[in-house]
Amino acid sequence: MRQLLSWSVCATSADCIGVAWQPYGRCLRHLDADELGECLQRLFPGQAVDLRGTVITGELLARILAATRHTIGRARFDQARFLSAVRFGDATFTGDASFDGARFDGLASFFGTSFGGNASFHRVRFAREFSLHGSRVRGHLSLDEAVVISDALFGEACLGSASFRRSEFHGFASFDRTRFHGDATFRGARFWRAVSFRRTGFDGSSGFESVRFVGKAFLAPSAVARKLVLSEARAQGAVEIDASGCPVVLDGARVLGRLVVRLGDADLDLRGLVSRGTSSVTRRGGEIRVVSVDRLDAEELTIDGADLSGCHLPGVVGPERLRLRDCVFASTPRGGHQLRLSWPPRWPFRRENRAKRTPRLRKVTWFALVAVVTVAALVLSATPQPSSRRPIGHRPTVPPVATQHDGLHG
Repeated sequence: MRQLLSWSVCATSADCIGVAWQPYGRCLRHLDADELGECLQRLFPGQAVDLRGTVITGELLARILAATRHTIGRARFDQARFLSAVRFGDATFTGDASFDGARFDGLASFFGTSFGGNASFHRVRFAREFSLHGSRVRGHLSLDEAVVISDALFGEACLGSASFRRSEFHGFASFDRTRFHGDATFRGARFWRAVSFRRTGFDGSSGFESVRFVGKAFLAPSAVARKLVLSEARAQGAVEIDASGCPVVLDGARVLGRLVVRLGDADLDLRGLVSRGTSSVTRRGGEIRVVSVDRLDAEELTIDGADLSGCHLPGVVGPERLRLRDCVFASTPRGGHQLRLSWPPRWPFRRENRAKRTPRLRKVTWFALVAVVTVAALVLSATPQPSSRRPIGHRPTVPPVATQHDGLHG
């Protein structure tokens, strides 16, 4: 039963789903030489090209690119199958380009390719290498649920926003010196071998939520405008993070290998992080503010030069495995209470101890009050007082008060 498609398919056989070219009613692959030549003559630079569901050989693709002079308008390659190596090097897509559901049996090279609109590779399967090295995508790049069996190269590409949700990279993946002018989402992606983000620039957020790193992961972006998120990420190998000027979120991440975090002028969230290898957090310039260590479970973690004043250290699982060096903690209340490095400041005795000490404090207070009154009395008694006796012959200067009797007799 032929699948339901949104285009008119080739009439050659029920197995061919290639888009039909009129007036022949067949796809380009099933046209004879004269018919194919007549269809290719219709093409010109910047024209839209529709090859949905078509089986494309290297020779056919080369003739199409030659007819359009490597400049294609709206390009539709959905569910197409490329039998041999594909090279779109130096080609320009002036409109949107869609390869959704396509299959590349050989090399898929878009080295230096320019996309004036969006570029979509949703659910594409690359049997060999896939390269967008040095390419330019003005709009949105989508590789959601794509599968790359061999190496994937995105180095030095200049992309708008990009999405790699639930994509799989079975070979080495390189994003070195890639520039994302919008948000980059890798939610649920899986990297089976090493992946590198050295000197990668993110003008928006970089989200690696629920990503699976089977091989080594090097996350050393040159800049992240918003935040670097690895919430619920899983890593079986070593993970190195080197970033500055952005929040880094490791909430709920689990790293079985070595974890190295080097930050500068950044906030770090270690809430719920599980680390089973030797881990370290160090400052490479600027301040590091650890915003949370609640439910942190690290086999061996060293935090060096970080501000922990906003953290609640008792929430750490196995705090004896946590090493703190040259860290800043919350200030303690006055009164000479001792500051402990592994725990936040606490009152030196509990409530039950306060109840026991209350009678003793009352006795001390009464003794102090009696002592103060006694000293005051001694001081007053030792102070000379003015004499109250009048001198001889002294008379009061105040005139006598007239009595009622004197007033009656005038």
